Amino acid sequence: MVKNIEPQAFDLELRGGQPFLVAFLKKNERFRAQLRVLNDAETQHAGRLNCYLYAEDYLDTAMQRFMVKGTPTFLLFSGGREVDRLIGESDSETLDEFIRVSLAKFTA
Repeated sequence: MVKNIEPQAFDLELRGGQPFLVAFLKKNERFRAQLRVLNDAETQHAGRLNCYLYAEDYLDTAMQRFMVKGTPTFLLFSGGREVDRLIGESDSETLDEFIRVSLAKFTA
């Protein structure tokens, strides 16, 4: 199950250098479906990639920090920096392909 991440934990994760995915999701009619997609990605990429949901209490501030214009948005980080982003509603196959292609860009 995907865990919520708050700003302090996020900054620690950035310093860790390992790849991770953060979803920016607002609790609306699409929330549950997008959370299922994120959970599928965590299961699919277990051991290679951690997946997080940015904590709702800090979401607006985080969206400003990372220039996220709308939700859902998925940001992939590695080596302490953002390496790619997927904007808009996604399904499991699309998110999986995004992760695979993004990871291949910097692990090749």
